[in-house]
Amino acid sequence: MSLPPEKWADVQTTIAPIQEPEQRDLFGLMVAMVWGSRNAGVRERFRTPLSPSSLERHEYQTADGWTIPLLRCPPQPGATGEPILLASSAHLSPQSMDSYEDRSLVRALHRAGFDVFLFNHRGSKEAKQPQGICTFDFDDMVHHDVPAAVELVTKMSGARRVCWIGHGLGGQLLVGHLASRTHKGIAAGVTLGAPVTFDRLGTTARKAAAVAQSLPCHWKLPLASVQRLLTVSSRAPDLSAFGLRLSGPKGRGIIMGCGSDIAMGLTQQIANWHHIGQLVSRDNRFDYLEGLHGIETPLMVVGAAGDRFCSTEATKPIASQSNAKNRTFWSLDSTWGHLDLIAGDDATRTLFPKLIDWLNEYRALCWTSE
Repeated sequence: MSLPPEKWADVQTTIAPIQEPEQRDLFGLMVAMVWGSRNAGVRERFRTPLSPSSLERHEYQTADGWTIPLLRCPPQPGATGEPILLASSAHLSPQSMDSYEDRSLVRALHRAGFDVFLFNHRGSKEAKQPQGICTFDFDDMVHHDVPAAVELVTKMSGARRVCWIGHGLGGQLLVGHLASRTHKGIAAGVTLGAPVTFDRLGTTARKAAAVAQSLPCHWKLPLASVQRLLTVSSRAPDLSAFGLRLSGPKGRGIIMGCGSDIAMGLTQQIANWHHIGQLVSRDNRFDYLEGLHGIETPLMVVGAAGDRFCSTEATKPIASQSNAKNRTFWSLDSTWGHLDLIAGDDATRTLFPKLIDWLNEYRALCWTSE
């Protein structure tokens, strides 16, 4: 079910692949040689070229003037077409959830009959900011980006509400959206490795955070470039920091091709979370986790014991704080890491079907009133 084309007149649309097939250029050969010199005797290629889906490109407008991309994989003919938004981690682009054909969450949901959308926020390199705006943080994404994207998705799909799957920051944005209560529109939500409680940073990390707090808010942390450099100079076992069920060439392909820079304003707010210990607003006056109290939206919370970015204990409170009758907490064992939750070698066979089975119980809520 979707709106007729004449209703889409105000939506800019082009259909194109997210990324053209990778070419064997001089740079690619150079980085492969560097990695090979660091891993003498390892019988595997450096990386596998990404193979993302061809998606429609749209744009949504926020109330404070940002223009932000939104990618869509429309439902196949005959599908019921419940809309679902996928939101990625802070250090990864949305393409990380559609990196390879054999482990694409986008394609798994599309086969299950959903109308799949990939969420970008104002931190995207393709987002266009209004004149005079140069800084933003988590609060801005919660109060402007998420509701604007949800509004456009419901308009395009004809649904009243959307489902949401968020990995890392994408899950935190779901928590923030539900907790703020100023905007609704979520039928059911899934968080994957999304922490809402935080440990104190170690000495080195605290020093780095202190430096970040003193830097201009309009700067960006060039994390994508740093990740690429570290990956090129890494040794094969180093990939375990990101994922434990991820083959080397594809894992390095995702890190090299799906890295994302992080705005300094967001970096500073994340550092503050580690200082406070909770997912709080920039002024520390609102605890987003506490704001979930009384929320009845069905929630599935997934944590992985092997996730070095988010412990299972850090994500579990999302389920316990909610008042939803339909809430599920699923703790995966220590053989699962952060990237495995969206791109593990066997995710399509073991993890994605369970997510879809859970979502199937609530997808009809997309068509009903709040």
